[in-house]
Amino acid sequence: MTSERGGANRRGMGKEGRITAHQIAAMLGVSQPTVSRALRGDKKVNEDTRARIVALANELNYSVDHNALRLRTQQTYSIALVILCRRGENKANINPFYLSLLGCIAASASERGYNLIVSFQDSPANFFANYTGSRQSDGLIVIGSGQNIEGWQYFGEYARHKTPMICWGASKQDLISIKSDNAQGARLAIEHLCASGCKSIVYIGPSESEQPQFQDRIIAYRSIMREKNLQAICPPLPENAVREEQGYEAVGALIREKVIFDGLFCANDFIALGAMRALDEHGIAPGKDVPVIGFDGIATGGYAQPPLTTIEQDYYRAGEMLVEALVAVLNGREPDTTPVPVRLLQRESA
Repeated sequence: MTSERGGANRRGMGKEGRITAHQIAAMLGVSQPTVSRALRGDKKVNEDTRARIVALANELNYSVDHNALRLRTQQTYSIALVILCRRGENKANINPFYLSLLGCIAASASERGYNLIVSFQDSPANFFANYTGSRQSDGLIVIGSGQNIEGWQYFGEYARHKTPMICWGASKQDLISIKSDNAQGARLAIEHLCASGCKSIVYIGPSESEQPQFQDRIIAYRSIMREKNLQAICPPLPENAVREEQGYEAVGALIREKVIFDGLFCANDFIALGAMRALDEHGIAPGKDVPVIGFDGIATGGYAQPPLTTIEQDYYRAGEMLVEALVAVLNGREPDTTPVPVRLLQRESA
């Protein structure tokens, strides 16, 4: 006996015996565009409806004809992701924060039916942004080092010429950018250090930076210290040094100059790891003698000695928001640039 679904399948098939999205729509009592959106992973489709569509498509061995879809919609259903590195940086040494963010962007893009094209760029010799003009992608996400001023200027030019683009922590204010809640992260760190009895809390990080996250963090640090009637201490960092060396040198200078301090709030985790190395070399136990807090939540911090207390950014939500913001721009909507949530991840260093 032939089932109604199987009968509909055979009666509706063309000469090649291929099921169509229209037939799946008819079987489930939904529209053909709903089927297409569901199979692209569009989260606007009700979750139960999407699950039923995907299950039936799998049962009938149906897959989207992406070539036909691209021709019909004039979309590539691909997103280009550029990771902007420091000039000449060994790709093996890229901040793992950006690699974690890459993974979450890839997962979010896949859930929404987009392929991801990934490129690592560091200098004018390999800068490339014309993914949309060359029909390789529908839009562009740029993340990476704010120290690469040339790179941000380059991508800024394309953004001004209407290339659909969303950035993470861009160094240029005219770019549409998403960032973490840096002010809240600084408050969590300072409040925790104060609750531990610290009175002379040093900020180790860039005091003047093209990177807005560092500006946000030092501004918040200074404001909170004023609120608590505590002195802000912001030692200079050596220029043109990697972050870990900046933390190491800054703390070494504090100790040599006999600056009194009893807590460190570091602008990122690599600075914090360098700072802890300097403390240890001078016989000061991080976490016991001087609490140390970083910012970012990179996995490496959990394996430091002692394990690093840090302000952890919500990587998964950051990846979602970057993709959602780009899709909004592609559809002519205003992107959501609400700061990404952070939390205090408490370990032995504080």
